[in-house]
Amino acid sequence: MGSWITYSCMMRLSDAAELIGFAKELHQIEKLSGKIQRELNEDRAKEISRYLVENDDRFFNSLVVAVYDGDPNWHEIGDITPNNEEASSLEFPEYAGNCIGFLSITRDEKFFALDGQHRLAGIKDALQFNANISDELINVIIVAHKNTPEGKIKSRRLFTTLNKKAKLVSKDTIIALDEDDIAACITRRLIESDDFIYFNENNISFNTGPVRDKTSITSIVNIYDNVQKLVAYKLGVKIIELEKYRFKNHIDLYQFVFDFYSTTFEACRELRNVIDNKHTPGFYRNAETGGHILFRPIGWDLYTDIVLYALTNLNQSLSGAIKRVTTKNLHMSGPILSNKIWSIKQKKILKISAKNIKTIQKNILS
Repeated sequence: MGSWITYSCMMRLSDAAELIGFAKELHQIEKLSGKIQRELNEDRAKEISRYLVENDDRFFNSLVVAVYDGDPNWHEIGDITPNNEEASSLEFPEYAGNCIGFLSITRDEKFFALDGQHRLAGIKDALQFNANISDELINVIIVAHKNTPEGKIKSRRLFTTLNKKAKLVSKDTIIALDEDDIAACITRRLIESDDFIYFNENNISFNTGPVRDKTSITSIVNIYDNVQKLVAYKLGVKIIELEKYRFKNHIDLYQFVFDFYSTTFEACRELRNVIDNKHTPGFYRNAETGGHILFRPIGWDLYTDIVLYALTNLNQSLSGAIKRVTTKNLHMSGPILSNKIWSIKQKKILKISAKNIKTIQKNILS
């Protein structure tokens, strides 16, 4: 592809762990080589290692590996032709005829990962705990690297293209598809469940950014963000540490989030009015007064933080904390929130300072 000669090969995990190193080969400057090694996140490698050892459904996409030295040789398998009547009726493209073969190596070659360094580190670690996976196969895309100044420049450019320019998985995709992410699983379950009557596909925005339509209470991303806070509180960890946990029908976690939202909807008159079809969400979210805090994603963020503060520092029960908060005036133009979260004069949401957050929190919980 382009100027690169590539081979897409199957390799045993044990061979990948033994033969493939890391991209420090790309630098002659020792400190830069060390920096590449240090940028390997040990926690991420351990997480991948656990994934390989603990999941029967394990699967990786390809490692991209550079090779030089030794004597790698491509042995083409020729004369691939249809061997039955049905196959003979298919169009057999000419390029496919020389795509299958065997790449032999002497083991004097030097391999290093251009893309998939954390996966490689995870493989190396996992094999120390479970040798049974050593014969499993992974796809490896091998590119021919020239160990010359020009070759190193070309390979460095490919390394940064594959890593720096790779697009991260969006939060929307995580919410929609991730079967391990605790917050994603609980968020989906809330919206899909017949038992939870407060959120559904019709009153939740599936767009990122501010909620502007008249029918949505908040956005699915906002629910996910606050479910993360609730789950982290319940587990007693920081949000960033949730990646270490996997969702395995954590009924207690789901029930806690379920209770948080259902109690909030029952305690807040404005939310109840929407659920009872007395008003639309847009009635409580307007450009004139700002509306009610629980019809703005930023409002749910602040509300969740205040409830969790009450649970952590005021020895309140969940229902007690929610009722304590929702009995206060939570309208954006009200005495507690005006000119702290909502500008009366400019009629817009303000950037909330840490000082104003503490003031709002104190006034709501007093």
